[in-house]
Parts: sequence; structure tokens; C-alpha cells
Amino acid sequence: MNVCWAALHTMTPKKRVQYNVEVDWSALPRHTNTLTGISPDVESLRFRREKSSHRGISQFTRLRRLVAFCVNQDFLEEVSQLPNLEFLYISEMTAPDPECLKHCERLRHLVIKGGTKVHSLSWLSLLPPLESLLLEHFKQTTDLSPLKSLSGLKAFGFEGSMWTSQRVDTFIPITRLPHLEALFLTNCRPTSDGLAPLMQLHHLRYLEIAAFYPDADFLAVRRALPNLECEWFQQIDKYGSIKAAIKARTT
Repeated sequence: MNVCWAALHTMTPKKRVQYNVEVDWSALPRHTNTLTGISPDVESLRFRREKSSHRGISQFTRLRRLVAFCVNQDFLEEVSQLPNLEFLYISEMTAPDPECLKHCERLRHLVIKGGTKVHSLSWLSLLPPLESLLLEHFKQTTDLSPLKSLSGLKAFGFEGSMWTSQRVDTFIPITRLPHLEALFLTNCRPTSDGLAPLMQLHHLRYLEIAAFYPDADFLAVRRALPNLECEWFQQIDKYGSIKAAIKARTT
């Protein structure tokens, strides 16, 4: 297990729920893998596909919040036909092309975990004006430049999985999000520039990021953004260094 990932994920998910990059599981409807018996007026649904059990989900036109598991391309195409969908949380996605989500004109919050078959983020430029976006384990994509089309984002996450680090070319494209308040980069490593680009995010208030960087880099970010909340700032203050903090958590 990645130690930095584990250390950060012992924290409360409250901020993630607040910024709509995670769900409050206790508030969701009961899990189902069949559409039989579901009211046509349902507005919130937690659904796991089993073979073709998703067929017909596009008929639930009042759905506003959907948490979906095992999403293949056919399932995703049906989801894209939901006219009132505002919040979409996908886990265990095998679909290679999320471009169809451009048809969800009311979509404002999108979470996709498991985009291992997606080759680029060019489809982001086609999406409606999202307020929050989190993508996890998109191991074939390293270029974040398509983010520039989502200038209204208040929360953004691009993360690796528990076992695999996510590589990106640089964090510079994130600086083109002028309204960004929360940033989630757990187990994500840039090839160049390190943390330096984050100093330009003057509206940023919350940061979750793996401890892949020297203490001095974190302290430089704190000086540039004195209103920023980041767990590692507190850990450096408490233990003297991030290395000492991680050791204290894992022993």
C-alpha cells in the first residue's frame, strides 16, 4: 500500500463531500442492481450493473443524482440520455470514451473512478459547465491542458489509486482555473515543475496532496497562499517534518 495515500485517507471525507467530489454514503438510497420496482419519479439512485441490468435506466428522466458501479460504454451511453442529471458518481468504469456525457446539459458535478481505458482528456472540452470534477486512476492520461475549458470549476481532483501513482506532465494547466477553491491530488506526481505552479492559485482554500515533495516546497506554498488549508502544513508544525509525521502514523 502507498504510505502517503493511506496516511491522507485516514482523514475525514467531510471536505470531499462538501466540494462534491465524494458522496455521503449514509445519505444514499439502498444499493440495487435491478431497475425492476424502481419508481419512475426517482431522483436519486445507487445502482450496480450486472450484465445488461442497466438497460432502460435512460427512462428515469427525473434522476438528478446517480451513483453507478461497473459502468461499461453501453451503460454510459444510456446515462448520457438523462436530461436532469446534476450529479454523477461512477466507480469501476470500463467505458473507454466519456464524450457522450456532453449531452448531460445540467450536469454540474462529476466523479469518475477507474478510467483506465480512457486515452486522453480531450472530451472535457465538450462537457457542460461543471462546478466539481474528480478523476481517479486515469493511468493512460498525463496531459491536463483540456482543463482550460472548465474555467468555472470550484473543485478539481486528479488522483492515483491506492496501488498506482498517477503521472501528469505538469500542474500548470490547473492554474488556468481562476475560481478553484479545493484541489485533490492524492498519489499524483508531475513530471516537471513540482508544486511551484500551485502558488498561482490565489483562491485556493483546501489542498489534499501526497507527500512526494520536500518540506521546503510545502512551506513555500504556505507562504504564497497563507489562507490555504493542507494537512501536511499541520504535520510539519507538529512533528518537524513530513517524514517524521508519516513514521508516527505508521508505527
